[in-house]
Amino acid sequence: MKIGRISIANPFLLAPMEEHTNYPFRLQMKRHGAALVCTERVDAIDVAARDRRAMRLLVTNPSEAPRVGQISGADPATMAAAARVVEEQGFDAVDLNFECPIRRLVDRGEGGALLADPPAVERIVAAVVKAVAVPVTLKIRSGPDSETETAPEVSARAEQAGAAAVEVHCRSVRQAYVGGPDWSVILRVRERVKFAVFGSGGVRSAADAVQYLRASGADGVGIGRGCLGNPWLFSECRARLHGGVARRSPTVGERARALLDLAEGEWQHYGATVALRRLPRVTCYYAKFLPNFAEFKSAIHQVRNLNDLRRLVREHFRA
Repeated sequence: MKIGRISIANPFLLAPMEEHTNYPFRLQMKRHGAALVCTERVDAIDVAARDRRAMRLLVTNPSEAPRVGQISGADPATMAAAARVVEEQGFDAVDLNFECPIRRLVDRGEGGALLADPPAVERIVAAVVKAVAVPVTLKIRSGPDSETETAPEVSARAEQAGAAAVEVHCRSVRQAYVGGPDWSVILRVRERVKFAVFGSGGVRSAADAVQYLRASGADGVGIGRGCLGNPWLFSECRARLHGGVARRSPTVGERARALLDLAEGEWQHYGATVALRRLPRVTCYYAKFLPNFAEFKSAIHQVRNLNDLRRLVREHFRA
């Protein structure tokens, strides 16, 4: 499978997630079989200005290739300028976020708000395609609300403007993450376009991913919250798709190593101060299966350095 000139080894992709899909997280998912990884959403105005925080969100390395940098905004010129920065950083494609349901973003006419204005999406895509040499993709939802499905029109306009692929989160902007996704929207998008169409939303297991893939006719499946604390989901999806034997559940030791791998990666990436602040978010997804999870969750707030963390993990992750 290809997105422009990018070869995708399998149909299971890491969907962008705010506060999660940073560089260490993407590397971990890549090691476990994610075919394509994506940064979290970054404000285009900050990227264009090369804001320090924005540039840290766009740290990358060839070891995670193929990888995509995602930006959001409403002004075509600003989005084009930001896309050039993403390309300069070494990303293999630029993804445009027209799906985020966060209120502050929608209120300023960005993210999911743009699904109510398909011509505006087309203008932004055209400006970005003109500005960069790498493929341009977009992330959208079914539409602004359950009564207004604009995904097929937006996708068709984006393809006409030169986009290489679309990922459709199969819920509306108003729905956010509440309620089940409607993957039938993928069928209606595919009727309007020839480029690659990926679906996402509601994937919590390998069975979900393969079922949605086959029923919708999508070219691939974006996996988001389902892989938090469960990087093994990508290899499980691949095995299930090809009729292989289901992987055994990860051992306690494997969970402990994955937790430390991510935490240590964040320590190196962010530095101790930021990594410590993020530690409960990073570790609790891996520890939630523990019978003494409440005790672990409380104790994680007392960690002050990596040795403290390693000791805490040894105490709680015992086979």
